[in-house]
Amino acid sequence: MADIHPCDAHIRHDLRTPINHMVGYTEMLLDELPKACESALTDPLKNLLASAYRLLDTINRPTPVSLGRFDALFPDWRERMALIDADLLHLKTATDQYWADAGADVAKIAEAVGNMRALLETLSARPVVDLGTPPVPAEREHAGGQVVGTADGHLLIIDDRAENLELMQRRLIREGYRVSVSNSGQDALQRLENEQFDVVLLDWLMPQMSGADVLAKIRSRFSAHELPVIVVTARHGSETIVDALTQGANDYLAKPLDFPVALARLATQVYLRKVTRQLAEANRQLKQFSYIDGLTAIANRRKFDEYLMTVWRRSQQEGSPVSLILIDVDFFKRYNDALGHEAGDHALMRVAKAVSTGLFRAKDLAARYGGEEFAVILPETALDDAISVAERVRMAIMEMALPHPASSVMPVVTASLGVGEWRPTAFCEPSALINLADKGLYQAKAAGRNQVGTLGAQ
Repeated sequence: MADIHPCDAHIRHDLRTPINHMVGYTEMLLDELPKACESALTDPLKNLLASAYRLLDTINRPTPVSLGRFDALFPDWRERMALIDADLLHLKTATDQYWADAGADVAKIAEAVGNMRALLETLSARPVVDLGTPPVPAEREHAGGQVVGTADGHLLIIDDRAENLELMQRRLIREGYRVSVSNSGQDALQRLENEQFDVVLLDWLMPQMSGADVLAKIRSRFSAHELPVIVVTARHGSETIVDALTQGANDYLAKPLDFPVALARLATQVYLRKVTRQLAEANRQLKQFSYIDGLTAIANRRKFDEYLMTVWRRSQQEGSPVSLILIDVDFFKRYNDALGHEAGDHALMRVAKAVSTGLFRAKDLAARYGGEEFAVILPETALDDAISVAERVRMAIMEMALPHPASSVMPVVTASLGVGEWRPTAFCEPSALINLADKGLYQAKAAGRNQVGTLGAQ
């Protein structure tokens, strides 16, 4: 037992890796096969693919015992490799003659075959190998037609093997996806800090930082709805799959990849991510609409209350002043009585536009406070500047020259304004500022209307 290699528990995983490369590049060549070469190269490619799957069946086949000589556990591996060698030779000859541009990919298939043979020979020479728990063979579904996904997402592939990254990236780019790759968990997490992805394809067995560790970090920042993760694993056992799913994976793919199935599962996650984003945007817009006054199309009282509290809390922390302007249309009831409610609604819409266009900063908020009353929140604004804004708004309303035959101030619509400034502390609430501005508004009305009133700053 002392001769057992420390990595023997990963034997089946290690054997599936070169098979995955054989299958992947062979399927990709079949997909890219030029019409002129189909009659000469379809059979060599399909024969090599079939031989690779027969070898995979050997590797996946449960054995009566998991411990023993490799040749005794898998007595037919040499026969399977002989078929692959023959198929590969046939493919090389055919591609050299009919499709020389495929030579680089055929060389990668040959490299995978060489790696497979070297690993098998090494295992065969050992006195004992430990395969661990025999896996349940995964059934392969051979789709009659290729399933094409939406192919409009941005994918991140995380795998420590460069050949895996190159193979998956090429195949998925050909389907129309944007594809980024990372060869370590640390690099992937850094990319997630700065870039937005629709789906992550995560290898489960990686050195230094395992797939489980990477998934845990991802889930600490993103929910399964915000960033879907598909685990890719050469371990077909239910324990590995259950571990991945219970730790936050959205789905899994088994190596070697059945590419049409992989595309379908990937397309599903990309679609669900798109739907999630659309729902989030719809909710955002719905919330935004709930903050808008239906008549005047500026912020409503609910938005005013929430924004004032936000500004108030920020000013408490920073020690900056907050100013508030309260605006009341002069003799608006008389306007309605004289010209009707339809004309009154039109006048309020015009006043709201005059108020909002009188503000020059994005952080200033104009809101309908109630009835014919409006309000303006001015963060980080001292009293003198707030009075200047109020005067600008008062003039804009008056210069609309909207006739008001029932006004005793002027023959046009005018407004009275009250201004207050407050430097919030931990011992006061926004109602203090509202009361101060309201007293300024009362002062403006008592002084004859169509003017700005203030009691100063607190």
